[in-house]
Amino acid sequence: AVRMIAVRPAAPDNVLHGPKQLSQEALLAVQRSGITSARRLLCMSELELVEALDLYVSDVRAVVAAATAVCAPPPSTAQQLMREAPLPTGLAALDGHLGGGLRPGSVTEIVGASAVGKTELCLAVAAEALVTGHARGAGVVYVDTECGFKATRLLQLVERSLQRRGVQTDPHELLYRVTVLAADEWEGYEQCLSRIRALFQDDTRLATGLLVVDSIAAPARAHFERARLSERQRLLSSHAALFKSLAEEEGLVVLVTNQVQGSSGSDDGGLRELSRVGEPEDEMSACL
Repeated sequence: AVRMIAVRPAAPDNVLHGPKQLSQEALLAVQRSGITSARRLLCMSELELVEALDLYVSDVRAVVAAATAVCAPPPSTAQQLMREAPLPTGLAALDGHLGGGLRPGSVTEIVGASAVGKTELCLAVAAEALVTGHARGAGVVYVDTECGFKATRLLQLVERSLQRRGVQTDPHELLYRVTVLAADEWEGYEQCLSRIRALFQDDTRLATGLLVVDSIAAPARAHFERARLSERQRLLSSHAALFKSLAEEEGLVVLVTNQVQGSSGSDDGGLRELSRVGEPEDEMSACL
């Protein structure tokens, strides 16, 4: 019952459509330059933009301000943020510590040793998102990089949550609201991330409330050697920025998993202080 999406390169996100506050000359300069996304433009220095756009510095700064407005999430009042209900995890004790669950507009990273139950928790949160949001058609986007997603297990958790909450609806119908993007290597993983934003923009049938990435460690571990750690961390930083942007702009709960290794290099199990016994295998934490 789970809808599988074929991964393919997506169009550049945050495309510049010509903000009204820009002059006609500036708009034409951007079009001639071949810069099609706000992200690409904002990664360029002011000097690079002066050369690429052939504009005065003042006009370049106006273009940068317009691109920033495209990327910036809409402002929220404190009262609006307080009204956003947290997403329960399905574990009462954990929800108690979290003040009710995971907050929309935020990114949560689960860090732990291999086989401690990170995927099970992701599936439990996905089930809660489907059940608590069934009335408004809430959906889930699940990026699976470790072949750990099990539709049968998700169905069991959905049925259990429906029974616990006394909700009368077909659990199989809820699974049609789950979109799974599967990738077991780095290139496919990056294409999955490129596809995600287009998926939110294109698929109007899904009022997606949860994005799960399980996990960020597997594709990076297999692709990067120790000599390329700086490149790996640079790319992970860009992924973290994507997750934060999606969470804020779409009002999503974003849940990612990572693995932790002890100082000896082996997996270190249990819930312990990372600063003392090990560090996340891929340091997304520093980027979030």
